Amino acid sequence: MSDHFRIPAQVHARGFDGETVVLDLAAGKYFALDDVGSVVWQELSSGRSVDEVVAILTSKYDVDEAVAKGDVERLAGELVIAGLLVRVP
Repeated sequence: MSDHFRIPAQVHARGFDGETVVLDLAAGKYFALDDVGSVVWQELSSGRSVDEVVAILTSKYDVDEAVAKGDVERLAGELVIAGLLVRVP
């Protein structure tokens, strides 16, 4: 299973005061992401791998690597299920 992602054409994101709102215009679905979720979104949607995002989070925040990896994988999975990210083969 790939740990790289892309944003589908119908999905748009916008940052507001440290948070990010991600919209699927075709399905009418959205996610609101807090500041850490916004970092994860930005990095995953720019083509970074899960492991690269985990490294960024552990250098930026006081978080254990295993916890960060679990959180990134869980959020990425939720975004894929919602149709807001697509795994790149």
